[in-house]
Amino acid sequence: MNGSSRHFGPVAALLALCLTTAPAAAKTISITITPSAEIRSGALTVRLSISNLGDEAAHSVTPTLHFRDREARGKGTPLLAPNASLQETLTLPAADLTSGRWPYRVSVDYTDANQYPFQALQVLALAVGNPPPAKVAASETKSTTIATSGSLSVKLKNLAGVSRTAVVAVVVPDSLEITQKIPAVSLSGWEEKTISTQVVNRTALAGSRLPVFVIVEYDDGPTHQAVVSQGLIEIVPMGSFFARQRILLWVVALILLLGWGGFILGRVLRRRRGHVA
Repeated sequence: MNGSSRHFGPVAALLALCLTTAPAAAKTISITITPSAEIRSGALTVRLSISNLGDEAAHSVTPTLHFRDREARGKGTPLLAPNASLQETLTLPAADLTSGRWPYRVSVDYTDANQYPFQALQVLALAVGNPPPAKVAASETKSTTIATSGSLSVKLKNLAGVSRTAVVAVVVPDSLEITQKIPAVSLSGWEEKTISTQVVNRTALAGSRLPVFVIVEYDDGPTHQAVVSQGLIEIVPMGSFFARQRILLWVVALILLLGWGGFILGRVLRRRRGHVA
């Protein structure tokens, strides 16, 4: 594998997918994560099946379970060959959970043959007890294209006639960084809001398509609710990014020019009508 790589992220709800490709050699690492979670004996237990569906081996493959402010790191494997799978079970304390839905995430760190780091990521919500459906929706997490940085937005909708306060978190792979913490969001009855934050590319390679997850949590009486929305961030080369921006600027300039021309033409026609009258 040569020094150039690409990295792709998941788009399926229950599948975390990361690809590392070398265009010249047509090699890929495709890591999928299939989690199965349950509350057992006061603990969150997540059974993982981690597979490499690509045609190049992944190195230093290590899964980590993240839940609330804790994490459990798995043993992993030094090498995950093409079409091979790794099974692990990770556990974290969860004795004080109330009824509702609780988010957890699984990350899998690995490298390619050049020891360049990548991370597959999955975020899900686990139902505890028999909670009713959530009444706040993260209806749209807009996918975005960046070279070095950009804005990420999500649309929130209150699905009930009572006011709610939601806590919003954005989760991205380690190669990206969310630089603005989103403050608590107040939603009046039936209100819809679009909120945004800034994302910065730290180490992601051009050509990467990376997952981004938005977690919205709120309390509905004794029930804790969490909903998860997923989007995609595409990393483009710097030149390609500016080329796209130039096209947009030219379009805006053309619209302004046509508007100004129409304004001038309208004034001329009105003056002529005034002279004729």
